[in-house]
Amino acid sequence: MFVSYLLAIVASIVGLLSSLTTLVMLMAGMANAKPAHLQQGKMMMWGIVLMQAIAIAGAVWLMVKHKPWYAAATGIFPLAAVVVLVIVLVWIEW
Repeated sequence: MFVSYLLAIVASIVGLLSSLTTLVMLMAGMANAKPAHLQQGKMMMWGIVLMQAIAIAGAVWLMVKHKPWYAAATGIFPLAAVVVLVIVLVWIEW
């Protein structure tokens, strides 16, 4: 039982680190951006922050409700989302 909670905590940390890495990547990519790209980048960054806050809150709530496996899935969701975002941004050459 302890291992499942530990896995949920590690998954939440991995999700948080992936979101922070994506935020840094977006900030670095917007250094010489046009105003339209700046606005899009800001919206993407706020979306990532909101998604991460919801994921962490959901993972904590699920751990309190004694559902650590669902909490692990919720905590790791931001990693999957930012991987898809990076693939799409590379594909459209943003």
